[in-house]
Amino acid sequence: MRKFFIGLIITFLVCHTGKAYAVQRVVTSHIISDVWYENIFLIADKVDSMATKNFTVQIGGGVDSVGGELFYNFPNWYNDKFAPKLFYEDINSDGLKDVIVALISGAGSGISTKEIHVLNQVHDPYRRYEKVPVESLNAAVKRLVKIEQKGNEITALIGKKKYVVDYTKFGYQTPVDHPGVGAIENYEPKDGILYGTTNVFVTIPEAYIGSIKVRYAWDGKMYKAESAVFEANPYKASS
Repeated sequence: MRKFFIGLIITFLVCHTGKAYAVQRVVTSHIISDVWYENIFLIADKVDSMATKNFTVQIGGGVDSVGGELFYNFPNWYNDKFAPKLFYEDINSDGLKDVIVALISGAGSGISTKEIHVLNQVHDPYRRYEKVPVESLNAAVKRLVKIEQKGNEITALIGKKKYVVDYTKFGYQTPVDHPGVGAIENYEPKDGILYGTTNVFVTIPEAYIGSIKVRYAWDGKMYKAESAVFEANPYKASS
């Protein structure tokens, strides 16, 4: 595989209401392939030292490029902190690799929420990419999972399966309260399947008791959660 360094920073002068200010375009994430037309670059405007917005997905390009790059602009995309995750994998079993972008929509102490975007590759007859809807983790969990709390027991009901954990065994100092879902989220393809995970916590995000893993499937119009499982966090050893 040919390796080369990515160091793109483009500065523009933008005028609005008579004032000029500089805009830096930077490559936030990239995938380098053996062939130039499968190189992928995620390019955005710098907002500050951490955040980026106004994204462009460039497919193709590099030292062997002979033209024919594809550009897809998403001015409303925003990444709060750190680098977005970028994947190139077939996740709808059509033999064509798709572009998956996981943006960080919120970040802070004990918080890292994500926003997922998928560009399906299609040939009709020319190669192009089409942005398609994806059910959010929040919507999927609300639809598939019911979480209850009775005393110190937290119960997750998913279909016919029932998962029960004892909150007191985790050793947290915060009192038991109605559990919440979210705070830490992640999306990632594996073996041709898109998965999403989200934390289950009690009272505060730091009181983490487990996670819900959602499996997605393509239904011809969108990626929709088809199943979910609860994975309990290991209990802390008693002191």
